[in-house]
Amino acid sequence: MKINENTKISTILKAQPEAIEVIASINKHFRKLRNPILRRTLAHRVTIKDAAKIGGVAVDVFLRKLQEIGFDIALPETKANQTKKSNQMETLKDSTPALILDVRPDIEAGNDPFKRIMSSIKDLNEGDVLKVINSFEPIPLINLLRQKGFSTEVNRPEPGVVVTYFRKGEKAETPDENQAPPPHKDDFDKAVQSFGDHLKIIDVRMMEMPEPMVTILSALETLPKDHGLLVHHKKYPKFLMSELATRNYQLIDKPIDTNNVDLIIFKKG
Repeated sequence: MKINENTKISTILKAQPEAIEVIASINKHFRKLRNPILRRTLAHRVTIKDAAKIGGVAVDVFLRKLQEIGFDIALPETKANQTKKSNQMETLKDSTPALILDVRPDIEAGNDPFKRIMSSIKDLNEGDVLKVINSFEPIPLINLLRQKGFSTEVNRPEPGVVVTYFRKGEKAETPDENQAPPPHKDDFDKAVQSFGDHLKIIDVRMMEMPEPMVTILSALETLPKDHGLLVHHKKYPKFLMSELATRNYQLIDKPIDTNNVDLIIFKKG
């Protein structure tokens, strides 16, 4: 089988399941793929190029490791050609940010920085760049803002540090930080009752970010169409909302107290 930098990790594992141990040996970041939940959620989205970037290794190193177990590889363009192309393109990281937000303290404190980021975006003018410093790539936020007309770029200047740049375009919409307001308690109770025994229950309250989102998305992948997913969470998962929207799922929440909220997620229609 011939592979290149754009081949999905899921394609590789489907062709040779034992490749998971080879990938895990490349870098400690890839050991998470041994977890079946993370593997089902991430492998079908991530390419070799993406994985190499996450692990901080060169694409050709990744490919040559897979070549050792029988894959036919196509190496990426030479660095000279890549440099020439990159010099012809403007990158957001070379721009002077209008605002810099380091949300790592929020994450470490268990707080969701979503509102803080959304409030900051409201103050951006056309062409302004927001620089967000995080410990992981905020994929749901990136997807949401791209849909709103923002251009984005992700850089990893050092291990454990992810810098995401957002530039407001000419016709970019200003996202509403409250675009998914909590529904009434009665709606939640009615939804739970309507599913009866067709309800799968998971508890993500003791998990660290981004494990709750990964676990929820993984559970939805195997959820029968006539079932609902009841989630015990410690906070309202705003980063999850754009992912649910792309999958045509609806979420209803029921706040329990300041550290507990119940969610029910189900397919629309």
